[in-house]
Amino acid sequence: MIFHTRDFNLTEKLDYFAAGANVLYGLYYAPIRIFRLERKEPRKQSVLRLWTIMCMLMYTMHVLYLSLWSWDYTYNMAANVVVGIISNLLWSVFSYVQYQRIGRTWAVWPGLCVAWVIMAMSLELLDFPPWQGVLDAHSLWHLGTVVPTVLWYK
Repeated sequence: MIFHTRDFNLTEKLDYFAAGANVLYGLYYAPIRIFRLERKEPRKQSVLRLWTIMCMLMYTMHVLYLSLWSWDYTYNMAANVVVGIISNLLWSVFSYVQYQRIGRTWAVWPGLCVAWVIMAMSLELLDFPPWQGVLDAHSLWHLGTVVPTVLWYK
C-alpha cells in the first residue's frame, strides 16, 4: 500500500512487479503443497526443480515484457488474473478434498482465503471513481488483502 502514497514511475513499476510476484508465488506454492513436492524423493525433487525454473522464467519474461517491450496495464491485469484464477482453483479444490478426506475445520482455511481474495479482487476489476475524493476501488482492494493474509498465516 505504501507504493500509492506518492506514485512515481519507479514505485508504479515496483507495485506491478511485486503484485505479479505475489500472484505467481501463490501459483508456484500450490502444486508444491498439494502434490508434496518438498519431499526428498528423487522424482518429486526433479519435478520441483522443473516447476521452479518454469515459474522463474515466466516471471522474468513478464517483467522483461513490461520493462522493455510495452508497459501494458491490460496485459498485466490479464496475466495476473489468469495466474490468480488457476491458483485459486487449485487451492479451492485442495481445501475441499482435504475437508472431505479428514473432516477437520482447519482444512477449509485455504478455501475461505480464496473466497475472500475473489471478493476483494472484484474491487480491482470493477473499478469505480473515488468516493468523496478519498476512497477508490484500488485502495479498498489493498485494504481487502490484509485479512486473507492474516488468515493464510494461521
